[in-house]
Amino acid sequence: MINILYSNDYEVFLGGNYASETEVLIKTTEDVLSACDDIGVPMTLFCDLACLWRYREFGYNEFPDAAENQLKEAIIREHDVQTHIHPHWFDTDITFSERGFSEYSFDLSKFLLGNWVPKDESTLQDFCVKIFKRAKTHLEDLFVPLNPNYRCMAFRAGGYGIQPNTRQIFDALEDVGYLIDSSIVPGMVSETNVNRIDFSAAPQMGNYFVSPESDFKGDSDMGMFEIPVLALRQNDASWILAKSFVRKLLKYIINQTKPNRMGYPVQSNGSGGKGETRFRQVLDEVEKVRKGWFMLELGADVNLMVDATRQYIKCYGNSETDLYFSFSCHSKTTYPDALDALKRYHGQLEKIYGEQLKAITFQEAGHKLKLSGGLSN
Repeated sequence: MINILYSNDYEVFLGGNYASETEVLIKTTEDVLSACDDIGVPMTLFCDLACLWRYREFGYNEFPDAAENQLKEAIIREHDVQTHIHPHWFDTDITFSERGFSEYSFDLSKFLLGNWVPKDESTLQDFCVKIFKRAKTHLEDLFVPLNPNYRCMAFRAGGYGIQPNTRQIFDALEDVGYLIDSSIVPGMVSETNVNRIDFSAAPQMGNYFVSPESDFKGDSDMGMFEIPVLALRQNDASWILAKSFVRKLLKYIINQTKPNRMGYPVQSNGSGGKGETRFRQVLDEVEKVRKGWFMLELGADVNLMVDATRQYIKCYGNSETDLYFSFSCHSKTTYPDALDALKRYHGQLEKIYGEQLKAITFQEAGHKLKLSGGLSN
């Protein structure tokens, strides 16, 4: 069985917003969920809980109240919500512009969980246990009254930043009872002003267990079950890398690239998130081609998304074991043409794979793996 897990990093812009949080996240997420409802597929929202906690600490309760109401409604509609942590929120100042839009400032070294040096905990692992336990309790308290079978069991690191000190982070996740990780983008190598990612050593396998002892080696039958974000390496599909770059270059030339209309990121490879230019975006794509990796994210190019998915399944799918992979998106940067493309993308996959393909949530994956004996805890 081919299991596709549609996922959405439920978060605002981490640099600042040009619109209200309602416009940036709540309304856009409703559009995403409605599109999924139209085609009968579930979406897993990876909620940036530390953001909601920080807003409440400042007494700004309107946004987290609205977010939690939306998440409850998503559970009722048989979507899923799991843990996503951007740890810089624990030390972020929230201010508002003259127009009332939120802006954020923090020590950039605090972006990665593995860089934190806890003052009130003995180790990074103890600090992570505290965070992951708080997140799990928060979500289960919200959703178990609505669905007694709900469990918080999956994690995605903010910005895919599961490095450095990966072992301590995974140890903490296991200690708290998380079953699934979805932080790894196979082959991804990226360096920004706040993040350092090197997944070049990730196993060339569809799924595997990540244990604190084995890092990304995939040679263990215990630990966190990895459901990676769909990505291709140079040796898997150099032609898709080239195709993606050429299409984005053409969009740049004819001025069809879309700037972030509602906010700006904190991550940057060059000029800085707020001043990011279309030319800078093209240079980033050149860098991806040079380093040899392609990550599938929701966009308007249906054929490219289908081609990349088919190639991934060809590389890692087989008739003996189930394949699980995540298709990633962000509400805050999702446009109507992309939602239309999502519908056509899933329709094409159903035509190609028929009953071999199933769209499931991360919670469904966890229950399915436990029933099959794939997860021991």
